[in-house]
Amino acid sequence: MGDLQSELQNWYAATQAYEQALAAAEDLYQACTLLDSQAGELKATADLPRRAAYAYAKTGQLAKALETIERGRARGLSERLQRDRADLAQLQQQRPDLFDRYRDITNQLQNLESLQREQQVRDRQALTPEQHRNKAQKLRQDLTEAIAQIRQVPGYETFLQAPSLTEIQQNLSTEAPTIYLIPTPNGSLALIATPQAIDPLWLDAFPEATLTDLVQTWLQADRESKVANYEYSKDPESLAKTQTRNEKREQWHNMIDQGTRQLWDNLMAPLIDRLKQHNHTQAILIPTGLLGLLPLHAAWTPDPSRPTGRRYALDELTFTYAPNAQSLVAARAIAQRFPDSHLDSILAIDNPRQDLPSSEREVMAAVKTFPHPTILRHEKATTATVAANLGQQAIVHFSCHGTANFFDPLNSGLLMNDDLLTLRELFNLKLTEGDKPGIRLAILSACETGLPGLDLADEAIGLPVGLLQAGVAGAIASLWAVNEQSTMILLTKFYDLWRNDHLTPPIALRQAQQWLRSATPSEIRQLTGIGLRGAEHPFAHPYYWAGFSYTGI
Repeated sequence: MGDLQSELQNWYAATQAYEQALAAAEDLYQACTLLDSQAGELKATADLPRRAAYAYAKTGQLAKALETIERGRARGLSERLQRDRADLAQLQQQRPDLFDRYRDITNQLQNLESLQREQQVRDRQALTPEQHRNKAQKLRQDLTEAIAQIRQVPGYETFLQAPSLTEIQQNLSTEAPTIYLIPTPNGSLALIATPQAIDPLWLDAFPEATLTDLVQTWLQADRESKVANYEYSKDPESLAKTQTRNEKREQWHNMIDQGTRQLWDNLMAPLIDRLKQHNHTQAILIPTGLLGLLPLHAAWTPDPSRPTGRRYALDELTFTYAPNAQSLVAARAIAQRFPDSHLDSILAIDNPRQDLPSSEREVMAAVKTFPHPTILRHEKATTATVAANLGQQAIVHFSCHGTANFFDPLNSGLLMNDDLLTLRELFNLKLTEGDKPGIRLAILSACETGLPGLDLADEAIGLPVGLLQAGVAGAIASLWAVNEQSTMILLTKFYDLWRNDHLTPPIALRQAQQWLRSATPSEIRQLTGIGLRGAEHPFAHPYYWAGFSYTGI
């Protein structure tokens, strides 16, 4: 009914219908005891928070719109961050018995969820064993009772309740606005949120249908390029396969050009204009729906005054990304444990499959400014060894292959010497448990490490979010299969700007991308020692640099 009223633009009637639908969806979700059933409910109502938030904003209920979209975005991540990283120091002093009970229940739930993820990975269609269901139901009941008791303790009256508008705004960054980008069939909406205000920006010239068409064409071009490259790798002497690979690669590069151009006029340009009116130089993007698959920072417009003839969104502001505002609270707490003076250690994973010629050069550039580096190279970089070492250093750098599984994102991962280090395993790392401080920054120099799954796009289930849940404050990851040589050069420049020029990691990444796209062969040689021939700006095309983005703090 809400969708029908929205089509008719009867916004007040739409909000009433959506409010009932949201309440019913919440009841069904709360009745779920297992991850697979929760995912099923979220999938059934995937676009409901976006449509409802849009309707609330149309009726001037901006606070309601913000609450709705924040609660509906990356919900699984938020709930587990709240549950597993709640500040219970005061409770431990006042009610140690209740503290111990709560910790015991949540530890059992974490272990059970790990078993459920393993079951999902083994057989995506399989039902969770009955004993798991019974145990989960009992633990959920115990947790509900424990939470009710904790709320009786002074200072914990709102423990684990859904965040109110006041709490959401209090947790927003004071340095940069947080922007929820919300596509719907009626058009798109940007909610520009700061601790003081919510500013709506209507983007009705960019409806969801436009986005869907763009993403479908984008993914098809990417997929066809991968298939052609795979066929070529099996028979590199074949002229026909070589020609097909080159044609499909050119089509994919053209699609990146065309797609990022489409993102400018009706989406990013109006947003940038609004942000610059308020003198913002940085912004945190929370792209909802299918927008999370696209490099919004690489939207562009022609500009003859620029070296490459284009002006990109990242030329105007520094953009970072986040799954939701709640995740940044946990990320900020981890980042605060790592002042610059404590960033002296790094774990580097170097070319586990021994098929990346530029990997060693990249890793040496990464570790050279850290007094205490640990390098796991080639056959030493096994899944078990890497997992055991994660969390012992402030920074982790992966130079390896990666893969994104759109329809089974728990099987996305990073390819080690023996096997895939999967998202499922990253979820289970618990890098902040006990005395562990977490990880300040993870650099994923691998293909498609930033892509979320398609089935539950608004849950943002992907490697960056998996790392945030595990205990990483910030992550640099890619949206597509990146070029090995340009990635090495990009990240060499990133480390130079971050470690030697003392820029923040997001600003260092942005400036490294700007530098790479306009760099000449002589400038590249001066930085890396690599000699290149050909174009004046060999890596100007966004394929070479725009795939990387910064998630978190």
